[in-house]
Amino acid sequence: MPIKISGDTLALDKAICRQIENEAKKLALRFPDEQIDALARINEEFDPLYGHRVRCELRANLGQGRQLLVRDARKDAAEAITEVFGAAKRSMRRLRRRLAPGAAPGMATIGAV
Repeated sequence: MPIKISGDTLALDKAICRQIENEAKKLALRFPDEQIDALARINEEFDPLYGHRVRCELRANLGQGRQLLVRDARKDAAEAITEVFGAAKRSMRRLRRRLAPGAAPGMATIGAV
């Protein structure tokens, strides 16, 4: 899974880049049949309500015209990265279930007798 990492000076930090690459590898291993092309952006921001935070954004092109965009902001960069990739996994599972042929197991069929 090719991933581009961009952002402000946080994107230059080797530990943060390594964590993003590791999370991207986990995501690719979790969904081996998906061709994922991703861009991770990490920036510092100031929110008047919450103070200084780190915003992480993951944009993924999944093929067949499908895209995924997940954002999160936390005090710690590692937390923001973990949350974004966790949310991406959940979103991809939901998308896969929604696009799967037939009804999902455990779901009632409306109008069935």
